[in-house]
Amino acid sequence: MTTKTKLVKRIFSSLLTAALAVPMTALTAHATGEAFFYPPKNPVMTDQQFEVSVTFSADSEIGSVQANIAYDDSVIEFVSSDNASGGGGVLTVNGFPDTPSSEVDFSFTFKGLSAGNANISLQSCQIYSPDSELIGSPTAYCVITVGSDKVETKTETETTTTTEKTTTTTTKTAPSNGIPDKGVLTALKVDNGELSPAFAYNVYNYTVNVDNSVTNVEIEGTTASPSDYIWYTGTSECQVGENVRTITVTDVDGNAATYTVTIIRAAGGDEQQTQTAQKKDSSDTSSAVSKNANVMDQYKKMLNTALAIVLIVLVIALVVIIIWIRGKIKGGKKDK
Repeated sequence: MTTKTKLVKRIFSSLLTAALAVPMTALTAHATGEAFFYPPKNPVMTDQQFEVSVTFSADSEIGSVQANIAYDDSVIEFVSSDNASGGGGVLTVNGFPDTPSSEVDFSFTFKGLSAGNANISLQSCQIYSPDSELIGSPTAYCVITVGSDKVETKTETETTTTTEKTTTTTTKTAPSNGIPDKGVLTALKVDNGELSPAFAYNVYNYTVNVDNSVTNVEIEGTTASPSDYIWYTGTSECQVGENVRTITVTDVDGNAATYTVTIIRAAGGDEQQTQTAQKKDSSDTSSAVSKNANVMDQYKKMLNTALAIVLIVLVIALVVIIIWIRGKIKGGKKDK
């Protein structure tokens, strides 16, 4: 095998290796992980045990998951889990899929302690590949509503000279102004910015504009009935641009209403300068491309003209040569 042949083979092998490495690198760079809470569908009462599950998913095979789960231990109590340990408001999660998979589910058993709303949030989460490479660090949270199983009643007694009447009424949480007494929100608050439009129980889409300095927005909804179940999606952390949050209210009959809040965080400081610089660079690039295109067009025109002149000169020279050769041939014949 010659030296040139070996060199060609080496170059071909290097190019093939690089071509195969590019898609693999792209896949690794775009690997992501997500997490979703699945709380109970029905309302939870005090002293009742219930399950909350978390699904971790990725666009590649999951090797293991490590995370912390924070919860409000004044409203709910941790009971047990095969993949978590702890208590007092914080759980340590460490687990892996039983079989090769891009998705894994973990379940946790809690018990209702007192009436109220309990936040359950995923913190310091890392999803790893089988090769111990970090796939993603997702965040997620949900809210568990624990209702009291006692019904408040009020008794009024009216006495007259002839009869005695006793009336018993049940206390309601919704006002008597046309708002349903279950399955909707009666109030929706954000701790930064203002809802647009103003809140109404039958308006389901809102926008909140905040300054660039705002990095966290908390949302709190009030249900029409204590037995309504409320579920939040999204994270309280705000990135520059749009951040979508949803609040779903489900009544005891399974009827659900979903409210969507889009939080728009303004760009500012370095982000704004970066965007301005990007726009300027884009403008400069477009201008440079346009100038280059004009120069190329001029060169093309000049080149086409030069080629045409050269072609004409070649044709004339060819004609002159042919005439000269013919003249030589005729002169040779005469000499003979």
